[in-house]
Amino acid sequence: MRTVKSSWDQSLGQLQELGQLSAAAHERATSAREALASAGADRVARSRRSAAYSALKARSQACDVAYLRAAGLLLRRAASGRLPPARVSRLRYVGPGAPTCWVEAVQRSGAVWRSIPQAGPERALGLPLEHPAVAAVTSWAEQLGASRQAKDVRGSSALYEITEAGRASDGRRTTAGLRIRLGMEDETRRLHTDRHKVWERARAYGDAAQVLLYEWRNGGTG
Repeated sequence: MRTVKSSWDQSLGQLQELGQLSAAAHERATSAREALASAGADRVARSRRSAAYSALKARSQACDVAYLRAAGLLLRRAASGRLPPARVSRLRYVGPGAPTCWVEAVQRSGAVWRSIPQAGPERALGLPLEHPAVAAVTSWAEQLGASRQAKDVRGSSALYEITEAGRASDGRRTTAGLRIRLGMEDETRRLHTDRHKVWERARAYGDAAQVLLYEWRNGGTG
């Protein structure tokens, strides 16, 4: 029979394992990216390393999604006083042994954007709101929210404008295209950075949630 303690011990252990898988997958993808950058002009080497990087990047992102989902789920369960699920994730579908078709499906589906949690559950665990672990989870949730907002406004007419074909002042022909609106350069760069950092922030949120949940359990507030 599952007790409250054994249930949370098992779930926090699974969350920790997901965090380790996510960190390891990110390291492998980073190494592959660095190898690609050092490939030089050798087409064969670049092609091979590019394929390796693409595969490892997709696997890393799939791990990040699983970690983010599990962290958000456990925080919501803890905040509402409910037991955690028997399994927070199908661990066999995450990490080096995950089926390629599943990894590619996660990457194509935009699952990370649907997995971004709202700030709030971390404040309902009974710890002081100024507790560093509570503040960390709130901060990363808000930064993930900024990443999702950046994704939603990408390419919006508020930031970009369509240019028509014609001639520049020096007589050169110009082609139609898309350009950043005058005065929106800084905002566009910020949004690009926020969107790009969603994966880093997903891992950081999971790490912060781990710390908070362990503080909550060890503090006897659950």
